[in-house]
Parts: sequence; C-alpha cells; structure tokens
Amino acid sequence: MKNIIIYYFLFLFAFLSFFSAGVIDSGDGFQYLTVARSIYYKGEPTTPPYEYSERKNIHMNIVEGRDGKYYSLTGLGFSLAYLPAVAITDIVYKIYGVSPSEHFPLENDWLIFLMAGFTNAFFGALLGVILFVYFVILGLSKKQSIFFSLISIVATNLFVYTKHSMPHMMFITFLMLTFLMIKLYSIKRKIYLLILAGLYFGIFVITYNPTFILAAPPLFLYYTMLLKHKFNIQSLKIIFKDCAVFLIAVLPFVLIYTWYENIRVGSGSNLILVGTSYLASRIPLGVFFEGIYGQLFSPGRSIFIYSPILLIILFFWHKIKKDIRPEFFIFLLYSVVLILFYAKAYTIGRPDQGIEGLWHGENSWGPRYLTPLIPLGMLVVGSIYKFLSKKAIYFVFLPLALIGFLIEIMGILIPYQTKYANLDKKFYVNQNQYTMFTYSNLLPRYTPLLNMSKNFIKLGQNFPKTFERGIYNVRFYDGIDFPFNVGPERWRVVEGKGYISFDDNNKDHVRELTFGGINHPIAESSSSAKLQFLLNDIPISNGTFELGATERMMIKLPISENLVKPKDNQLMVVVDYGDPKILLDKKQILAIQYFDINGQRQNMESIDVPYVSDLGPKIAGVTYQNWGGTNEQVLGFANEDPWKFWDIHTQTFERLPDFWWVRNLYYWDIPKSWILIPLVLNLLLLTFAGFKLKRELFKSFG
Repeated sequence: MKNIIIYYFLFLFAFLSFFSAGVIDSGDGFQYLTVARSIYYKGEPTTPPYEYSERKNIHMNIVEGRDGKYYSLTGLGFSLAYLPAVAITDIVYKIYGVSPSEHFPLENDWLIFLMAGFTNAFFGALLGVILFVYFVILGLSKKQSIFFSLISIVATNLFVYTKHSMPHMMFITFLMLTFLMIKLYSIKRKIYLLILAGLYFGIFVITYNPTFILAAPPLFLYYTMLLKHKFNIQSLKIIFKDCAVFLIAVLPFVLIYTWYENIRVGSGSNLILVGTSYLASRIPLGVFFEGIYGQLFSPGRSIFIYSPILLIILFFWHKIKKDIRPEFFIFLLYSVVLILFYAKAYTIGRPDQGIEGLWHGENSWGPRYLTPLIPLGMLVVGSIYKFLSKKAIYFVFLPLALIGFLIEIMGILIPYQTKYANLDKKFYVNQNQYTMFTYSNLLPRYTPLLNMSKNFIKLGQNFPKTFERGIYNVRFYDGIDFPFNVGPERWRVVEGKGYISFDDNNKDHVRELTFGGINHPIAESSSSAKLQFLLNDIPISNGTFELGATERMMIKLPISENLVKPKDNQLMVVVDYGDPKILLDKKQILAIQYFDINGQRQNMESIDVPYVSDLGPKIAGVTYQNWGGTNEQVLGFANEDPWKFWDIHTQTFERLPDFWWVRNLYYWDIPKSWILIPLVLNLLLLTFAGFKLKRELFKSFG
C-alpha cells in the first residue's frame, strides 16, 4: 500500500506537471506570488505600494495596513505554498548574479512563473492520493480506487485547477485531508488522527478566505455520523474532549489568521460578526434565484456541465447504501451551504450599472466556488459505481466521464480568458448592466463552451504557422509586433526598429526582398514615414523610402550576393517620423503587409520574441536590441517599458497552446535546454512511476 501511494503520487505529479502552463494566469495568483516574494526576501507578508496609476506595476487589490505597510486581500497559506518556487528561482539568481526585480509582478522573469506553475500540480497529486486512500476505505479495490481517483481529477472541474494559479486546489486538498483524518479516527480511535485533522483544518483556514467557516457544519455532521454518539452525558463528554483536541490543534492557525487580518485590515476579531451579518442580510430575490439557477443549471456555469459525472448521484440515488450515508449527507449539506451562500453574493454598482450577482466567480473555467464539493461528490459516485450494471457503466458512467474530460481539456489546452473573445463587454436590460462575465454564463449562444470550442479550432488551424519559417528560415524576432487583422489583411507593426533574420538557400539564393508597407494614422497625425533598410549592418543601396500619411507602397530591395551570408542574415528596418512622440504616443504606425523573398511570399504569422528579463542575457548570452535594449531609446520608442514586455507575454499567452514546454520555446532569450531537459525528466518520471505503479497493483492482486 505504501509503495502504491508513493508511485501514484509521483505518477500524478508528473502527469499534471506535463499540463502546467508555466505562467501565472490570474490576478489573485500574481498577488499570492508577490506576497511569497516579500516573505522570502523581507520576512513579512506585504506587497509593494499601489503603483498601477504610475504605470510602475499591475493593478492589485491591496490595502494599507495598520502599520503603514501594504497587504494583499488574499489568504496567507497559498503564498507560503509558493515559497519553494521563489527559493529555487533565487538560487538561480545568485548563481548568475541577478537581482530580484523591484516592481514585481510587472517586472518579472519566466523562471519564477515556471516554478510556481507546478505548485497546484503538487496539490492535485496529493488530492489524488487522498481520494485513492478514501476509496480503498470505502470498499473499492486498489485498482478501482486508482481509476476513480484519476477520474475524480481529470474528468471533473478539478483538472483545470491543478493547472491554474488559484488557491482552490490547496484549499480543497487540506479540506479533504481533514475529512479523511476524521474518517480514520472513527475507525482507529487514535488521538493523533484527531490532532492531524485539526492541523490540516488549520492550514485550510489560512489558505484562501473566510469561507473556510462554511465547512464547519459539514465537518461536525461528519464526525457525529461516523462516531454514532447517542448524545447522553457520556457521549457529550467524549464529543467535548474530541472537539477540544481538534480545536487546540487548529488554534495556532486561527491565531495566525487573526494576526494577519488585524495588521492588514483590523477586522480579524470580527470574523464571526461579519459572517453572521452577511448571512442575515437582505438580498434582491431576482439576484438570489439567478445565483441558484446559475450555479446549478446555467449553460455557462452549471456544476453539472463542468463535472457531469456528478449526475450519477441523481441518476442512481437509489443505489446509495447505508455505509456511504455520512459522505452523502455532508456532500448534500455542504452543497446547500455553498450554493445558498454564493447565490447571495452581489454588488451594487453605479446608478448606470444596477445590481450584479457574483455567484459565477469569474474569471475562471467552471464554477470555482463549488469545486470543494467535487471530491465529496466523487466519494458518493465511487460507492454507487460498485452496484452499477455493465450497461449503466458503458452507456452512462463512461460517457459522462468522457464528456467531463473533453470539457476540461478545453480549459487545459488554451487559456480560459479567451472565452471572452469577440464578445460585447456589456448591454443593458431595464437599466441593469449585464457584463460579458455574466451574460456569457446565462445565454446559451454565448456560453464559454461554444466560444472556447471555436477558439480551439482556430488555434489548431493557426498553430502550425507560428513555427513555419520556410526555406529561408525567416524570423521576425525583435521590434516587429504580432500580426493582427485589418479588414481582410494581416499587418505587423514596426516599432521604431524592426529586426528580421533569414538564411540563404543554395537552390535559390536571395536576390530580392519585397515589402508591402503602409503608413497608417491612428490619431490626428499626417507625418511622412522614412524607411531605411540595413542588411548585416550595411545600408542597402536605394534602401531609403518615404511614405506619406495613409500611403501604401511596394518596396523592392535588390540584394547583392556579397551582402548575404549562408546563415543568420540580419535585416534591420528603421522607421523615422521626425517627431519621436508620433511613435511613442502611437499616433501613426508603419505596418508590414507582406514580405517576399525572390517573389515568394513568406509566412508573416511566425512567433519569435524575447521574454526580456535580467536573467535572459546571463543564461542565454543574448543582447537585446529594440525590445529590452539598454543602449538607446529607439527613435522615441520606450524600448525598456515593462508594459511592452507584459504585452509580449500576453500575446504569446493567447496565441499558443497553454503548456510550459511549448510557450517558452518561442522566447529566444530562454535556452532551449532549460525547457527540453525538464520536459524529458518529466516524461521519464511519468513513465517510471506509471510502470512501478502498474507492477505494484499486479503484485497486490497476486
């Protein structure tokens, strides 16, 4: 059993790590990681001051604490979970002599995001092991328990949260550890199990937010149902003793929670009062019913859409046996508590906005507020499975599991934020504003499932173009922005200085370069653009052109043989409007519409960009020229503006499959070996652990 647990954990961790994004994909995630860095470097759970209005950092929900320092409105526990990622990154910093960035997370590097991206894979693997042990206790065979544990992760809404940078996976893991310890205590009656339950619940308390309190009633119900107390004097003494042991173990974490709340907002001691006030508050009935409908039945947010296998409980409720009733009733109670609680969540906006329900918990993939219900529900599903006929398994259970996996894989392969693509930001009904975050979940035609399906197909069509460089190995690698639609055309903007590299070809030597260019005004501006072309630092004869405002031009550049190298030719395109502010303020743009070599149209969709960080030049031996260049301001373009680098990361985030071992290969200042070697190790661990796990399972049957 011990070996099975070890190998299964390693297998799950390797499996889930393979799907990691290697980025931070949520505002909350950035804040948790920012606090983790502060704990590591300063020894205090603070954040930088609010600097978004000064363009020095991203927007973060922070408050000024009682001590004059700034604190994030997020839990402390998940920041502590990010500490290994910060520590590993800092070791690399020290080896290469790199100083941590001051305005994090706007100024960042890929390594800390890559390391942090594996955090929830760890908790997902731990949760899988917890569920495996639980299923064994509930009477499933070890093989069935492995299968159900895996299904519970990959065929439900839990799958995406092993990837996304939110605290829910840690929150759920320690909640389930608490339930498991109570279950084991009811079997073994060992006091250390009760202490462990309290410690795990304590970590659960500090992980996320005050909603940990909502788990208390189901936890107490579970304890009483498992231990079957009769509520006489003797039983009450036992209950009091057990609760005292449990609460003593929880107490240190409650003190940490209270301390943290008091220094940042001064309200930790009022937690119960605040919670009671919220539950007793009045709410518009329309908002309340919309919240219940949204969480259960809406086309964009229903828990049964993102975790359809939970429908087994509804379809086969009559197969719920007596031995699973404690798990069933805590699942039922916790479901009622969470659904009613979040149905009450709303905000009143400006007079032109009206009332907005907050039940949907955007931005995320699926009803993230209800994810704690999933593992509890899967315990019931696993128990029911033992009594299903083969026909029910093949025609109901397995199809639901497959549908769940396919729905989750959409949120795994591409960023969930793209589900809002091409949606109107808002509309009004009876003076009430419906934003895309709300109406996309309520109206079937705009459901994220349809929008993400379209994006998935589009990604499949466009992805090969991102690495297709043709026979001349053409790379638009610096200072030339990403392609975008302008009517039927695709443009790429030259930001002051643009750099293109290409190789010669022995079968068709480079003789002529042809560009289609346009000088396009964005604001009120009518300046001419002067273009100059240099090949391998040598000006091309007749390589200077002038385009008036709105003018399009076909630019042909005859190339002498003596200018062309066999490999890695550097073509520089220089744009000058005379007034640097035109480029800096983006009043006009000079866009490339097409690029030909010897009359052959070259792919304009390829992606080759720098990540731009202090770590890049140290480990890759590269020099930044336009984006990230330190020697000059490129004709007024702010080439050291961290917001430009943030935009580069955003563009690659949206245009590429959401895997760490794909996206990071497109950055030319990240050595390929730093990505490919961990990928090989990941696959080797997956193979090794899978082989060992299979052998242990067969051994247990033997």
